[in-house]
Amino acid sequence: MTAETKTLVVGDMHCKEELVLPRVDAAVEALGAGRVVFCGDYVDEWRSNALTMRDALDFFGDWVRTRRAQGLGVDLVLGNHDAQYLLHEPGPGTHTALYDEVAEALLALGVRAAVTVGTSLVTHAGVTRAWANEFLDLSDGASADEVATQLNALLDDGVRMSLRMLATAGPGRGGYELPGPLWADQGELAFDALPGLDQIVGHTPVESVDLWQVPTEDGLHTSCHLVFCDTLSLRRDLAPLGDGSMLLVEGRSVRAVGGEELGLEPWGPSARDWMETFVLPFLGEGV
Repeated sequence: MTAETKTLVVGDMHCKEELVLPRVDAAVEALGAGRVVFCGDYVDEWRSNALTMRDALDFFGDWVRTRRAQGLGVDLVLGNHDAQYLLHEPGPGTHTALYDEVAEALLALGVRAAVTVGTSLVTHAGVTRAWANEFLDLSDGASADEVATQLNALLDDGVRMSLRMLATAGPGRGGYELPGPLWADQGELAFDALPGLDQIVGHTPVESVDLWQVPTEDGLHTSCHLVFCDTLSLRRDLAPLGDGSMLLVEGRSVRAVGGEELGLEPWGPSARDWMETFVLPFLGEGV
């Protein structure tokens, strides 16, 4: 894929693959996208269980393999929920009995710590300056490709300590370490984003795809852009937090794409109907 390939970036799905992926298909067809990038967190929805987790991952795996065989570029970025299965450590909503199944499924699909879209770096939560200074070896003005290469080297290293470096969490997410690429909260990233680098992330729920311009220290110019794409997440009561919009990147142009443009049912009613029809009836109390 070239830097000019039309790319659709999709936020955190959290076991809603069967709902989200037909909407992705509609967007790919309508927009002529040649590539789709997912921002991570494929697992661990509120009230999910082993059955819903397996169904979501099976559906996702079949979709990825089919679409790749058809020539669509498909990239998966690792999320903080996903990383707990690779680490074999419990986290928010982790189904510990599925450690091996989830880890094997995601690794088989070629999940990465980071990818690039045009000149932008795509990670689950974003790279802060403090974290990069501690864990990466970057020259001034490092490109998105250079940063992605070092992040993926940590994932591919095969050493638990390297994966733990990616998974450090700061105070914004209840941790005591530097906010890392899998856990940095929106405010932590905006306050200390790696200078000069455009970044696209999921992780922090937003009402709609949200573009931030981060000023330089003199407050007069824009040093980089941050785009937040987690529009698919649900509240604890399973009510939608966002509008289900996705990000279209074409060259240096980025814009939100909503269901109305694609002729789809609005995300909120669609998510509620799907949960009530295909999920909640199959869950017992306390799951």
